[in-house]
Amino acid sequence: MSPDVNEEDIGIRTFQLRKEGAVQRAVEKIRHNQKAEWQQLSSNDIDVFSWSLGETWAMMGFQEWTKIGFSFMDMETLRKIVEIGKEVLSHKKLGTKAFEEIHSILDSLETTDKF
Repeated sequence: MSPDVNEEDIGIRTFQLRKEGAVQRAVEKIRHNQKAEWQQLSSNDIDVFSWSLGETWAMMGFQEWTKIGFSFMDMETLRKIVEIGKEVLSHKKLGTKAFEEIHSILDSLETTDKF
C-alpha cells in the first residue's frame, strides 16, 4: 500500500464504488422499463434522481436495497423522488428527513424485479 493511501481512504473509495454501482443498476432497470418517458427527463433531473438514490442507498442496508423492485417504478414516483432531491439541494428540506421519505417510497415498490 502506498504511504499516501491509508485504509480509511480505501474504505471510503470502496463505499463510493458500491454506492455508484447500486445506483447505476437501479437506474438502468428504471430506464429500461420507462423507455419513451425516460427520454423526456432532463439531464439535471436524472442527475438529481441518481444523487437522491445514492444518498438513500447510503442510509439503507444492502439486504433491504436488493429487495426493492426498481423495475416497477413509474414516472410519477420518479418525479416525486426528483422533487424531494431538489428540495434538499435547495435547502428547503433536511437531508435525513428527505432520504427517509425516499426510503419509504422505495419500500412501497413491489419487491421482485422483472429482470
